Amino acid sequence: MSDPLLRVEDLHTRFDTDRGTVHAVDGVSLTVDRGEVVGVLGESGSGKSVTARSICRLEDPGRIVSGSIAFDGTELTTADESTVQRIRGNDVSMVFQDPTETLNPVFPIGEQIAEAVRIHETEDRQGLLDFLGLPPFRDQTAWESARERAVELMDRMDIPNPESRSSAFPHEFSGGLRQRAVLAVALASEPELLIADEPTTALDTTTQADILGRLRSLSDDRDIGVLLISHDLGVIAQTCDRVVVMYGGRVMEAGPVERILTAPEHPYTRALLECSVRNSSRDERVRSLDGRPPDSVGGHEGCPFADRCRHATATCREGPILMTERAADHRLACPEAPLFAAQASSRGQEAPMVDGGRQHDTE
Repeated sequence: MSDPLLRVEDLHTRFDTDRGTVHAVDGVSLTVDRGEVVGVLGESGSGKSVTARSICRLEDPGRIVSGSIAFDGTELTTADESTVQRIRGNDVSMVFQDPTETLNPVFPIGEQIAEAVRIHETEDRQGLLDFLGLPPFRDQTAWESARERAVELMDRMDIPNPESRSSAFPHEFSGGLRQRAVLAVALASEPELLIADEPTTALDTTTQADILGRLRSLSDDRDIGVLLISHDLGVIAQTCDRVVVMYGGRVMEAGPVERILTAPEHPYTRALLECSVRNSSRDERVRSLDGRPPDSVGGHEGCPFADRCRHATATCREGPILMTERAADHRLACPEAPLFAAQASSRGQEAPMVDGGRQHDTE
């Protein structure tokens, strides 16, 4: 069996604050294969985005204190800056949550996509010129080629009239078109791994489904590995092959989407499903999870979910909580899960759909 495209093992990322050290990522392990979409699911503040930024080595002002991030055989935690810069943006691209913060408001969309194309195509040559202290690389033919490539990428993302719209500014695009433009920028380098951090936030349902469909197609058609971060169960259910459930900077449960979303074994995963609007009937009040997310200052001795879990015991609070293999490709960090897993399996869940309905077997 070949090695995964991305392997993260026991990753710890911390931030130093006036209140103490925040353990934002506290021992996360995950893998992404080529042609696979892996979802990262959890509440706000669970460490999803910091994990993604750490993989791209954009954790500053945080710091990676231990762990491994191996991309296609290259260890990124110990790689020199030139190696990281070569991989980041070329082989690994990231789509951030808010496209208005990614796109420069004073430059046309087409120019920004063309700039991404030009940078990646001339990176090696420009690096040599910088080393020699020579002026920046300028080639009109290269610029024209980059602009043509930008229009092609806009067309691939189904941006209407890409030739004329390439001269439009970000504020002239709708939210959905801006997100498509950001995807075009990320794909300019033909990456092997795409990290998408909440790529459908604040988009309408139809546009959301279209963006997610494009991510799925990129993975299937071009064999790109995709790490999709979301707090939306429907997004994960529709798009991903596997899912990693995070809470308090740790992985609570991980495995195939169908298994995790229909027969979850960790109390936190079950709580997420129970609190979902998609899993509530029309006349049923949506449930909420009692308590507050944990304070990550100083880290946790035991399970970070223990104070909000009705099944918690002294073992859960004292720790350490080990990740165990429950079944094929199914990992779980809960010492008490075997006591109530049968109950969860017998009740089951319906996998939520992105359009607000539920996924039903049509056979």
